[in-house]
Amino acid sequence: MSVREPINMTPEERLELDSLVLETIRQFSSDTVYFKDLESRFLWNSKEHANQLGASSPDELIGKTDFDYFPEEFAKAARKVEQEIIKTGKPILNVEEELKRDDDDEVQYFFASKYPLYNKDHEIIGTWGMSKNVTEQKKIAKELEKSYQKVQRLARVDDLCGLYNRRYFYETLERTINIYESRSDDSTFALIEIDIDDMKFINDQYGQPHGDDVLRHVASSMLVAARKTDTCFRIGGDEFMVMLPDCDKMQALGIAKKIAEAVQSTPVPVGDGKSEKVTISLGIASYEKGNDISELISLADRKLYKSKRNGKNQVSF
Repeated sequence: MSVREPINMTPEERLELDSLVLETIRQFSSDTVYFKDLESRFLWNSKEHANQLGASSPDELIGKTDFDYFPEEFAKAARKVEQEIIKTGKPILNVEEELKRDDDDEVQYFFASKYPLYNKDHEIIGTWGMSKNVTEQKKIAKELEKSYQKVQRLARVDDLCGLYNRRYFYETLERTINIYESRSDDSTFALIEIDIDDMKFINDQYGQPHGDDVLRHVASSMLVAARKTDTCFRIGGDEFMVMLPDCDKMQALGIAKKIAEAVQSTPVPVGDGKSEKVTISLGIASYEKGNDISELISLADRKLYKSKRNGKNQVSF
């Protein structure tokens, strides 16, 4: 195995190489590179930095400061960082900078690193730094975040009615039970289970599209009548749930009656100028310590079936 000989250079060759490297960075670096004195005045700049600041050449920047090119708040922040570096001798790495110019609606983002600048005697005589424009990457990240949030919402929301779906109901119910089980007081929460009366007749008589209108009508009535702290779900078919935190049976009864009244007070158009009065049956279950998910839902089911057996369009608790 051969070992390469080290490259030996004369001092003149080393100086020439250093000059070549520095000029290459000045001309071709896609990141901004700059050096400043103790007063944050530019001493040396890359071509990319000059382009970013709208200067015709790097030499045009010499002796000027960020205050000549950036909004005052941005320039002050940069100056503060540089003074801290001069004071401590410690670099500040990978700082995200946000730039909003008065004449531009678009916000630009940069990742910047700044370092102390030393002379031959290892004395700090200024600062130098590099920054990368990451605006496009930031846009992509924001779009991905929006897409992720949309996917998360779609995974939780019933697309027909706009209420939360069955899956999210069970997640929320389990979490809520855990919260109330751990409480030291007697606070409780309630469930209202809802089923649309004679939904099969509506679908058979008027068709699925008008049946969907009925489902949306019930969903909107629930949202109007429920409290802001309550959460409404479509469990499936024509079955709905409302979860009411810090609510006992009697309080839940009042809200259930408001929902039933809201549903039946406005007939739903079913085509050909006709409207159909819709009613719902409701059952209330109140959480007691020790109840699990199946017990609580079973109790709500039994109360709902009681309303159905007793003639529909009523609340049982």
